[in-house]
Amino acid sequence: MPKRGDYYPEVGNGHVATVVQSDTICMNGLYNGHNITSHRARLASPVGYSLTPARPTGLTRSYSLDVGRAIFSESYTAPGVDITLRTYAHRQLTAVLVNELVLSRDDVTQEVTVTTHLNTGQPSDDVKFLNDTPGFQHGQTLEAEYPEIAPPTDFYIKSTADLPPTVTLTPGVSSMTLLHLTAIDVKKEIVQAAFDQALSQFAQGTLLANHVSEWTKVWTNGRIDTKGDVSVARLNYASLYYILSSLPFNGSRPDWPFIGLSPGGLAHGVAGRDYNGHVFWDQDTWMFPPIALLHADLARTITETRLKTLDSARLLAQRTGYQGARYPWESAFTGLETCPAEPYGEMEIHINGDVTVMLRQFWQLTQDKDLMSRGAEVVWETAKFWSSRVTQNPDHTYSIQGVMPPDEYNYPVNDSAYTNSIASINLAFANTLAQVFGKPANQTWADISKNLRIPYDPDLDYHPEFEGYQPTTRTKQADVVLLDFPLMRDMAPSTRKNDLTIYEASTPVGPAPAMTWGMFLLGWLQLGNQSKASQLYDRAVLNAQQPFLVWSENSDGDGATNFLTGMGGYLQLVLFGYGGARIYDDHLTFDPVLITRTTEVTFTGLDYRGCSFDLSYSESNLTLTQTQVNAGHVGLKVKFADSAAWVSLTTGQPVLSKRQSLALMSVA
Repeated sequence: MPKRGDYYPEVGNGHVATVVQSDTICMNGLYNGHNITSHRARLASPVGYSLTPARPTGLTRSYSLDVGRAIFSESYTAPGVDITLRTYAHRQLTAVLVNELVLSRDDVTQEVTVTTHLNTGQPSDDVKFLNDTPGFQHGQTLEAEYPEIAPPTDFYIKSTADLPPTVTLTPGVSSMTLLHLTAIDVKKEIVQAAFDQALSQFAQGTLLANHVSEWTKVWTNGRIDTKGDVSVARLNYASLYYILSSLPFNGSRPDWPFIGLSPGGLAHGVAGRDYNGHVFWDQDTWMFPPIALLHADLARTITETRLKTLDSARLLAQRTGYQGARYPWESAFTGLETCPAEPYGEMEIHINGDVTVMLRQFWQLTQDKDLMSRGAEVVWETAKFWSSRVTQNPDHTYSIQGVMPPDEYNYPVNDSAYTNSIASINLAFANTLAQVFGKPANQTWADISKNLRIPYDPDLDYHPEFEGYQPTTRTKQADVVLLDFPLMRDMAPSTRKNDLTIYEASTPVGPAPAMTWGMFLLGWLQLGNQSKASQLYDRAVLNAQQPFLVWSENSDGDGATNFLTGMGGYLQLVLFGYGGARIYDDHLTFDPVLITRTTEVTFTGLDYRGCSFDLSYSESNLTLTQTQVNAGHVGLKVKFADSAAWVSLTTGQPVLSKRQSLALMSVA
């Protein structure tokens, strides 16, 4: 196991999660603390078990995280003896956390004994328990986030008896399995039903199998495989595993909706740690794009986290003196501002554009009019905010003053290149959706979008980060380089190269957040510089901590733990960098290059316009296979770089080519 507890892995299912062997479990939507003190409520863990073997002596200890089946195991083995403790968050019965202690031996006369230890830690400071519900623990958070929006949260827990402190195989018996269950939800009836089903499935021998089956479906539907370097394959799977562990596979419940992805995932974010479990641009900008390409259904769940908080965003805009909707920099249960540091919540308003770019990517990939009929309201309302936030200049250009850009070292600044660019996209997309849904274009939005100042230095041929920026100014993280992707701003190759060169020099390697170098890599690959990209790949993965590849926010191990933001940036490095994926209004392109030290890359279950396809490539060859066309959709057609013709794909029939760029469109 890791020397630092921070690097222990987690198990989760989008509803409940825990860091294995820790003293804490967390539940989606369960927050405590008023206003900016809101944080994930810590619940003392009833599942943080570990083992000490007593008999026989000389057992070999091992720990494993099986990301394919989402099971953590602590094992002690010798010839003919196996003691294993499995811990998992059940993927079908999502209210349930499971411990299974399995003891087996070949020689039924050999003594096998183990001691169990439960790490409950101190009682939680976030909740109180009411003795009013026999058979359950009825808990309640102590303090509502915004009492005028919602009261403190009630929840229920039901557990089996603790595992015995000492467990010995019964004489003459070759094996036995002991079960410990914990079910938690805001509804007592859901807890009881999940608890009963789990006991029934265990009695039938299907509890573990049903959990594994749900994970198998997800991996079958979308994953990344590589050959040639097992370390790359492990990073791909681990990064996807940790993000998926914080997402609900069965969508967002109407009675208890999914709150969103926070930087540390669902198992992290207690008071003062890992951004308090809050949701901000990390979800929209960093985690969403790779999930959207591989799992369109989960992308819909993520986008819905912003639709359901639109009224709160409207309220925040009103309270701060602006029109439309203003999404908070950090949010939790209510969707109102919960950022504990005032400059960020006040100035980092690019979050409005981050939300909109996520919605634009979702629309480009899916053309889902059902969701976007609601999503359009978000885009229109955020466009109203920008219209009320800009300042018109004497030359009829527009500025946005007094902001904090993604580079949080420099603030307040005027005309942040990133903030103004993403605001311009927001305003233009608002008119695009107006046309889609039969509304008249807003000329004010069009005028502001066209005339927002985007700093550019013609002498040095680069984008200053903000008005008055000097190239020697220290920067925190990827900022201007994001104009290339995800913002897709047109620029000359020389400008792109200069942006990359200048901002790499101004960004310190060690403290830079984990997602930074993948964006630089992506830009260099677009310029065709694979050697530079390979150097940046090695820098980008320094944050993945061994042995379970739990990412730290900073490469020195500091910052947020299980940093899903960095994992999202890494997966973008793979899909949009080496895969060369780009999302446009009417087509999707790939320009694949082998990931450093690999010999073959396969993207399984890429989703586009109601269809799924696989893309596999080596140094010389490429295979494209349409695997599914959902009901109500038509298939896809492809055009390779060496051909002017579009060719319709037939489900199940691979199309072979030399490795080259390609474009995909829906069949008209």
